[in-house]
Amino acid sequence: MISNVSAGKLRDQIKLLKPSKTLNTSGSHIVTYTTVGTVWCNLKQVTLREIMNSSVEMPTETYTILMRYRPGISQDWCVELPNKCRYRVVSINTDTSAGMMILGVELDNTIIQTVES
Repeated sequence: MISNVSAGKLRDQIKLLKPSKTLNTSGSHIVTYTTVGTVWCNLKQVTLREIMNSSVEMPTETYTILMRYRPGISQDWCVELPNKCRYRVVSINTDTSAGMMILGVELDNTIIQTVES
Protein backbone atom coordinates (compact mmCIF):
# COMPACT_ATOMS: atom_id res chain seq x y z
CA MET A 1 0.00 0.00 0.00
CA ILE A 2 1.23 3.47 -0.90
CA SER A 3 0.74 6.16 1.71
CA ASN A 4 -0.63 9.52 0.70
CA VAL A 5 2.18 12.01 0.05
CA SER A 6 2.07 15.76 0.62
CA ALA A 7 2.55 18.04 -2.36
CA GLY A 8 5.85 19.27 -0.88
CA LYS A 9 7.43 15.83 -1.45
CA LEU A 10 6.63 15.98 -5.18
CA ARG A 11 9.54 18.19 -6.25
CA ASP A 12 10.43 16.92 -9.73
CA GLN A 13 8.58 17.37 -13.00
CA ILE A 14 8.33 14.73 -15.70
CA LYS A 15 6.54 14.53 -19.02
CA LEU A 16 4.20 11.60 -19.70
CA LEU A 17 4.53 10.29 -23.27
CA LYS A 18 1.78 8.16 -24.81
CA PRO A 19 2.63 6.00 -27.83
CA SER A 20 0.71 5.75 -31.05
CA LYS A 21 1.53 3.53 -34.03
CA THR A 22 1.34 4.78 -37.59
CA LEU A 23 2.29 3.26 -40.91
CA ASN A 24 5.06 4.86 -42.92
CA THR A 25 5.26 4.85 -46.70
CA SER A 26 7.06 1.49 -46.74
CA GLY A 27 4.26 -0.12 -44.72
CA SER A 28 6.14 -0.60 -41.46
CA HIS A 29 4.92 0.67 -38.10
CA ILE A 30 6.44 3.75 -36.54
CA VAL A 31 5.90 4.50 -32.85
CA THR A 32 5.34 8.18 -32.17
CA TYR A 33 5.14 9.53 -28.63
CA THR A 34 2.85 12.42 -27.77
CA THR A 35 3.27 14.45 -24.59
CA VAL A 36 -0.02 14.09 -22.72
CA GLY A 37 0.95 15.95 -19.58
CA THR A 38 3.59 17.26 -17.23
CA VAL A 39 3.25 16.07 -13.64
CA TRP A 40 4.98 16.67 -10.32
CA CYS A 41 6.56 13.61 -8.77
CA ASN A 42 9.18 12.28 -6.39
CA LEU A 43 11.96 10.91 -8.57
CA LYS A 44 14.45 8.43 -7.10
CA GLN A 45 17.27 6.67 -8.88
CA VAL A 46 17.51 3.02 -7.89
CA THR A 47 20.91 2.33 -6.39
CA LEU A 48 23.21 -0.54 -7.28
CA ARG A 49 22.66 -2.03 -3.81
CA GLU A 50 18.88 -2.09 -4.36
CA ILE A 51 19.37 -3.72 -7.74
CA MET A 52 21.68 -6.38 -6.30
CA ASN A 53 19.25 -7.13 -3.45
CA SER A 54 16.34 -7.67 -5.85
CA SER A 55 15.90 -10.84 -7.86
CA VAL A 56 15.16 -8.81 -10.98
CA GLU A 57 17.92 -8.03 -13.47
CA MET A 58 17.90 -4.29 -14.10
CA PRO A 59 19.95 -1.89 -16.18
CA THR A 60 22.16 0.61 -14.39
CA GLU A 61 19.89 3.58 -15.04
CA THR A 62 16.58 2.81 -13.36
CA TYR A 63 14.25 5.16 -11.49
CA THR A 64 11.12 4.96 -9.39
CA ILE A 65 8.58 7.72 -9.81
CA LEU A 66 6.04 8.42 -7.07
CA MET A 67 3.19 10.56 -8.40
CA ARG A 68 -0.48 11.26 -8.00
CA TYR A 69 -2.69 8.61 -9.60
CA ARG A 70 -3.39 9.16 -13.28
CA PRO A 71 -5.59 6.63 -15.11
CA GLY A 72 -4.62 5.15 -18.44
CA ILE A 73 -0.85 4.86 -18.04
CA SER A 74 0.44 1.49 -19.25
CA GLN A 75 3.76 -0.24 -19.82
CA ASP A 76 4.03 0.93 -23.42
CA TRP A 77 4.28 4.55 -22.27
CA CYS A 78 7.50 6.52 -21.76
CA VAL A 79 8.46 9.39 -19.49
CA GLU A 80 10.88 12.22 -20.08
CA LEU A 81 12.87 13.08 -16.98
CA PRO A 82 14.38 16.49 -16.17
CA ASN A 83 17.67 15.32 -17.76
CA LYS A 84 15.78 15.26 -21.12
CA CYS A 85 16.31 11.49 -21.49
CA ARG A 86 13.38 9.20 -22.18
CA TYR A 87 12.69 6.14 -20.08
CA ARG A 88 10.28 3.31 -20.73
CA VAL A 89 7.72 2.33 -18.11
CA VAL A 90 8.46 -1.21 -16.89
CA SER A 91 6.25 -1.44 -13.80
CA ILE A 92 3.18 0.27 -12.40
CA ASN A 93 1.97 0.05 -8.80
CA THR A 94 -1.25 1.94 -8.09
CA ASP A 95 -3.14 2.68 -4.92
CA THR A 96 -6.33 4.44 -5.99
CA SER A 97 -7.55 4.76 -2.39
CA ALA A 98 -4.46 6.87 -1.58
CA GLY A 99 -4.59 8.55 -5.00
CA MET A 100 -0.96 7.65 -5.71
CA MET A 101 1.05 5.48 -8.08
CA ILE A 102 4.64 4.34 -8.47
CA LEU A 103 6.17 3.88 -11.91
CA GLY A 104 9.36 1.88 -12.42
CA VAL A 105 11.21 3.22 -15.46
CA GLU A 106 14.44 2.30 -17.23
CA LEU A 107 16.52 3.95 -19.90
CA ASP A 108 15.75 2.45 -23.29
CA ASN A 109 18.00 3.49 -26.17
CA THR A 110 16.77 0.70 -28.45
CA ILE A 111 13.63 2.48 -29.62
CA ILE A 112 13.68 5.43 -31.98
CA GLN A 113 11.38 7.88 -30.29
CA THR A 114 9.70 10.84 -31.91
CA VAL A 115 7.92 13.19 -29.53
CA GLU A 116 5.12 15.52 -30.55
CA SER A 117 4.02 18.19 -28.09
